[in-house]
Amino acid sequence: MNSTYNISSEQLENPFLKELLTRLTCFFQEINTEFYIIGATARDLLLHNVYGYQSDRKTYDLDIAIGISDWEQFDTIVDLLPKEADFSKDKSQLQRFLYKGHFKLDIVPFGRIANERGVIYWQSAGERRMSVIGFQQMAQFALTVQIDNELPIKVASLPGAFILKLIAWKDRHLENNKDAYDMALLIENYFEIHIERIAIEHFDILEDDDFDEFIAGGKLMMRDVKAMLVGDQQALDYLKDIITEEVEKQENSPLINKILETLRQLKYEQVLRLLQEMQKELNRD
Repeated sequence: MNSTYNISSEQLENPFLKELLTRLTCFFQEINTEFYIIGATARDLLLHNVYGYQSDRKTYDLDIAIGISDWEQFDTIVDLLPKEADFSKDKSQLQRFLYKGHFKLDIVPFGRIANERGVIYWQSAGERRMSVIGFQQMAQFALTVQIDNELPIKVASLPGAFILKLIAWKDRHLENNKDAYDMALLIENYFEIHIERIAIEHFDILEDDDFDEFIAGGKLMMRDVKAMLVGDQQALDYLKDIITEEVEKQENSPLINKILETLRQLKYEQVLRLLQEMQKELNRD
């Protein structure tokens, strides 16, 4: 996927984002490493800056993912990046750096450092683990957002952002609601963003007797997620397992309840049906 979108730096919520991305682009080019934006900044760049939708949860943090073959490459980044002006290492979290003292930059490595289950273990943190399953496929489907017609940046697509949020939620769902909120926000806007494509390529979604835009957006999202993960059956199976588990728990589902807490206009039956339809889409031949 080679889609490119042009945006103006005047639209950016974070006034330092273009400056930071320019610095990071130069740094990673010097060490021959590519990165793409993940997390809430990816969500905001696409939903707000590209598609024109608003999010109630603003962030000045930046999360990026880098593909590496061994931990020595990450150690090199830990050694070199803080030597650049305005950058420092956050001593409390292994993946975190700081820009100008307070803007958080999380660098998440993936690639051959992950085990057969798609999990990385931080070398100096004992049992601390992080799932990076599907990150390779998401990198291949990343979109290009060009800032002021001069700074091209790779950004996780909306289906890629959804995958990342679902995996993150599985890893830390007892901590807060932010991952559930982001997933619900992506689905809430997905139907309207792709209404023309639905009418042409996925008209069956519109023929549902009990049509609901929120659920329709979730169905299309899962079709796009499945298309993205064609080359990664392990990641697809992992997502299926997460959603199936939540469907089976019904009213006791932590995911359903977190979504209901974050988007109060939704009803339990609506969110349960959403997950059921998403489950069906992932299991379709």
